[in-house]
Amino acid sequence: MARLPASLMCGCFFWRVAAEPTQGMVFPLKGVMFLIIQNSFVDSFYAGAATFQQTKGLLKREYYDGLYKVAPYYASYYIGFMAMQIPWAIAWVMPLYVLSGLPAEISQFSIFMLIGWLVIVMGTALGSAVGATTKDTDGARAILAPLMIMMILFSGYVIPYSQIPLIWKPLYYLSPVQWGMSVLETNHYEGLTFVDCDDSLPLAERHCFATGEELLKTYGNPLAFSVGKSGMLAVLATYLGLFLSLNTQVIKRSVLDGRV
Repeated sequence: MARLPASLMCGCFFWRVAAEPTQGMVFPLKGVMFLIIQNSFVDSFYAGAATFQQTKGLLKREYYDGLYKVAPYYASYYIGFMAMQIPWAIAWVMPLYVLSGLPAEISQFSIFMLIGWLVIVMGTALGSAVGATTKDTDGARAILAPLMIMMILFSGYVIPYSQIPLIWKPLYYLSPVQWGMSVLETNHYEGLTFVDCDDSLPLAERHCFATGEELLKTYGNPLAFSVGKSGMLAVLATYLGLFLSLNTQVIKRSVLDGRV
């Protein structure tokens, strides 16, 4: 449970930041959400890459011995892997969720857990694909670094959507980190009322947000309201499906033909 000490430490740093819905909690809470998504993705990517770099020789030998095909191998591998990642997701998400003072509501907590689990599995799937084409950690890092720079820059945390130049806005919508954070933000702020803002004036005449919806419309994903949480979850599930499909294609092209 290597993630548990790190989650406890980060939870102490963000102690009770979300306990009261005020303007001051917005940016620190965004940091909590960013940690849940970004750390899970990076850690699981390296784990997936390293694991497959160690096991692809065995896969190649047993494949040519006629023991199994690529698709059944991956189906059994990832069904078992997805189940094993549930306690890892709990160890990372739960302490951060509780210590940062997020609502003790089962529906909201379930969304946080689901996203944490999805991101871990998604990162591992992408890492496995990279591990099939690289020989060591340096090779995996050379691919991850540019990918993560783009995903983080256009996650909505580093640069707000409104300040992203038009030419780069497509990268915002292509970032799985952004979609994960958008689900978490929508899940938390929908129906929320800030206690330190007077809503008697229109938004243009005050310097605060009265509701979570106002915050989301100003700084959030512009598509969030139109697709909803279910639509954003579908986007993340699509990414997972693409990464899993990429695995089988990369295995056939880069491992089983003897190039790596």
